[in-house]
Amino acid sequence: MLDPIGNVARKIEILSWEPWWAWHPVRVHGELTWFCTVYRRCINTYVDHDDWTRYEYGNIFDIVKQ
Repeated sequence: MLDPIGNVARKIEILSWEPWWAWHPVRVHGELTWFCTVYRRCINTYVDHDDWTRYEYGNIFDIVKQ
């Protein structure tokens, strides 16, 4: 499904922050962090019946900003 400009229509759904144990290295504000509790949220992008899931990692200050 195309919009009038010719771009593909998409829907982005951002879920809430959840505590998550970083069992593998993840980037939190540019620094690698692992073996501790960080916060992550799932960002789903739906395009033409395909869904792409990516995760964003943060700390307690990201929750307070939201």
